[in-house]
Amino acid sequence: MYSDTAFGQTRPTRSRKSEPLFAGIGLRWQTLTQSEKVVTLLITLTPLWWLMGWKHVFILIAMGVLAYDVRQYGNVRLKCPHLSVIALLVFCLYTLLSQYFYSAYQGDSLSPNAVLSPLNTYAGPAAILWYLQSHKIRIRWQVIAWSFTVVTLLMILFWGVIYFGWHQVHYEPPRSLYGALTGKSKTYVPGAGNSNYLIPYFPTDESFIPGFVRYVYFFSGPESLALVAGFISLLALEIKSKKWSILLFSTAVFILLTSGTRSVVMILPLILLIRGLFTTRTAFGPWFLCALLATGSFTTLSVPSITNSLLDTVTRTAEVAGEARADSTAVRGDIYQGTLDGLVQSSNRQFFWGYVTTGETVLPGYDPARIGSHSFWLGTLLYRSGVIGTLIFIVFWLSLIWHVYQHASAKPIVCRLIFIMLTLCLVVMEIEMPVMAIALLCVAIYKDRDK
Repeated sequence: MYSDTAFGQTRPTRSRKSEPLFAGIGLRWQTLTQSEKVVTLLITLTPLWWLMGWKHVFILIAMGVLAYDVRQYGNVRLKCPHLSVIALLVFCLYTLLSQYFYSAYQGDSLSPNAVLSPLNTYAGPAAILWYLQSHKIRIRWQVIAWSFTVVTLLMILFWGVIYFGWHQVHYEPPRSLYGALTGKSKTYVPGAGNSNYLIPYFPTDESFIPGFVRYVYFFSGPESLALVAGFISLLALEIKSKKWSILLFSTAVFILLTSGTRSVVMILPLILLIRGLFTTRTAFGPWFLCALLATGSFTTLSVPSITNSLLDTVTRTAEVAGEARADSTAVRGDIYQGTLDGLVQSSNRQFFWGYVTTGETVLPGYDPARIGSHSFWLGTLLYRSGVIGTLIFIVFWLSLIWHVYQHASAKPIVCRLIFIMLTLCLVVMEIEMPVMAIALLCVAIYKDRDK
């Protein structure tokens, strides 16, 4: 027997764990730990998070978890933080201080969003990660798979309504709860912030599937949807039931295609190939893949000629998959080129400490297309956070990967593969909300040894 006192409940004894986890197509609620119940609710209530606007979700979850401990036990029960937690908190503090001194130099003051955004993106996940590691919380992967199956079913039903009922017509997005509470304009304009509005699909953007637009469903953007769909597709391959596995995998891939996100579509086949190397137990084991990931990331980010070559290759390859959005491909190329030029021409201070903010737009009239954006590794880290900030985040990322690989034998393969996919995707996208959510899930996911 082993215990898990998180959320005030011990983990089931072996006799209880031997009970069936499912009753028909549903989970047997009484067999779940309190931690599993909380995670199941957080995942299956995805539409509710969307209605709220997905704003400050990690802050809310972290505050809820820590408040529960204070109420139940009178204090926050946390052990000495791991290196991954310390590094992420340091990176959050670094980001806030950089923005503060930059604003002070410009004679401005930090806006509330400039403070809350880093706290939600980095400090919130760090607090949750600290709690997960302190209590060694374990969530059976079957529970996660079932929860995401519910979300996938809801997305398919929503797609049917949009495609067959609404016929993908133009519409005026209503405000989310957060947008309404903060008094955002009732009229949506591109760049006004997707979290402020309910946007289930983009009627003017086409997907890879002829006749389809880009779908978002219950997420904050197509990239967020694609990352979740990629994770679900890999998770589906862990399921022993052939029918469930095939249906969930094929549905997740379909949802991925409707997102119109080229990066995940192109990277997923590579991840599936790597999964084959894992499952066939070839010489390319976990240590080789870790070394490959670290070497690839370092050379991609450190050698300009390799970075340029990779970005050019990605851009040319994407033209085939994104002919309907050729302007988007060209604009991204301009953003990356401008970002690289900014790094080459930067002063020593800018190179080591970063530009802090994005540069000018490469597409007049469209503010989001700014230099230093649309790439987490290249833009958010190297360009805006400099070498110092980049090294701090890399310490967090590698230590988190190391933590997962230390427990690899007790986790499904998806927990190892997903970090490769996320690392590659962040070359051509920002750190979307699902990145941290998926990483936290992989820390908690474990195999049920009794099954």
